[in-house]
Amino acid sequence: MARSGVRTTVKVRIKAEVITTRKRRRLEQITGRDTRTIKQYLKVIYHNEEQLVNKKKGKKKVSKAKLDHLTLTTYKKSKLPNRLTVRHDLKKNFPRRSQNEFQECRENAVAIYHGQQASNSAPAKNPPLKKIPRTQLAHSKRFILTCSPSNSIARWWVGIRDSLDTKKNRTHKHEKLWLPLACSPYHEHSLHQGKIQALEVLYYPKKKEWWVHFILLHVPDKYFSSRPPAVLGIDLGINKRAVSALLTPKGTINRHEIRFWSDKTRKKLLKEKERKITELQKILAKTSLSVNKRKSLLHQLKQLRKRERTEYKLTDHNYVNKLVKYILSVGKRYDLYVVVGFPFHIRKSHFRGNFHPRSRKSIHKWNYRRVVELLKFKLSLHGWEEHRVLAISESWTSSYCSRCGSYHTIRPNQPTFICNTCGYNLNADLNGAKNIAKRLIKYVLQPKYNSIKDQVSGKFFPLSSFRVFPVLSQWLQTKQSHLLTPGAGVSA
Repeated sequence: MARSGVRTTVKVRIKAEVITTRKRRRLEQITGRDTRTIKQYLKVIYHNEEQLVNKKKGKKKVSKAKLDHLTLTTYKKSKLPNRLTVRHDLKKNFPRRSQNEFQECRENAVAIYHGQQASNSAPAKNPPLKKIPRTQLAHSKRFILTCSPSNSIARWWVGIRDSLDTKKNRTHKHEKLWLPLACSPYHEHSLHQGKIQALEVLYYPKKKEWWVHFILLHVPDKYFSSRPPAVLGIDLGINKRAVSALLTPKGTINRHEIRFWSDKTRKKLLKEKERKITELQKILAKTSLSVNKRKSLLHQLKQLRKRERTEYKLTDHNYVNKLVKYILSVGKRYDLYVVVGFPFHIRKSHFRGNFHPRSRKSIHKWNYRRVVELLKFKLSLHGWEEHRVLAISESWTSSYCSRCGSYHTIRPNQPTFICNTCGYNLNADLNGAKNIAKRLIKYVLQPKYNSIKDQVSGKFFPLSSFRVFPVLSQWLQTKQSHLLTPGAGVSA
């Protein structure tokens, strides 16, 4: 049985400025014909929904076999009856297109239809006017990616099948349309990270550029470890991006494995961009501005917000990369499970009038879901299974003591946590990270349900996936019934 992997996309620009006019025209003809074919398929699906679409469990699914019966004729020397006439004959409209190319266009049209149904968009009888790319599969040998280091124009070239140049001489011979690629060392490294499954040729009208999207399948080695189990609890934050605590079979926190993740340099850059945006908003609030001046300021504000969003994404990628590097180093010594506290309730509680405006603004700009998704994705590229990186509810983890489980606690300030019962004094975020890790152990060793739910993906993982956890039972010597709170992310 083939193992499933992770699919990634590598986007490379085509050097359209160095290719000939004939090649550029031929590229436009190929992509234009692909778009027209996919639109024809979409029209057939929209106008024959009752015949083609099956409803199962509230979802609409297109029958591809029935779609072929409506669009493609067959001429085979077999005992099976041939289809000499169909209601919508696409071979008549596109005579120089092969059967495999029709199948690729059909797959794209069906995927577009399913995507529109999933997004609950209004069904349109006429598909969009923009160019729709066709996904060309690698196993059918319809494109070739080669490297020519001695070529002065481009180092990497892609050759796609030019089916418009069909020569009928008992056999069909298709030439290749060779396109130079603007490949950087980053692209070369990314293309070697997996096996190329397919490609798409796209045109961006705003940039007036042609791009190739390579779809790669990355099948990592299966994660296996004979080392002692451990749980790494991660508490996400804003000022401190994350705090991690490692729970090992020894039953005590290893001080050398406590990590506080923050980036002061990028934080200053983000504050500077926020200050500039605030200044522009104050100027725009004035009513005495001319129309041209207002348009100019609005354009500047739009550009600043775009740069701010980009900076936020770069910041997330930067510290998630550091976090992944640390997790991989710990994974060499332990059979590691990573659990992240997911604050899915925090934005609902920070509504207008409930908290300080500055605090509420920082909460609503906090991209905690993107951080968790990046962490799960980057670890999956290194062969980590899904159940080894979980996102669970962090509700009340910062309110009780991680040593004795008491709720009689105080926080004199934001980073300080003091327990009035046992006198435990430590960083509040570190206390939350310990409780998050202990909560996962609680779910496994003192279960109320037979599965654990991941809050980000929504998947349920059976308790049998965590068979090594009994070694960590010393962390639950105090019978803390509050560790398993209602709505904490488990389900039957």
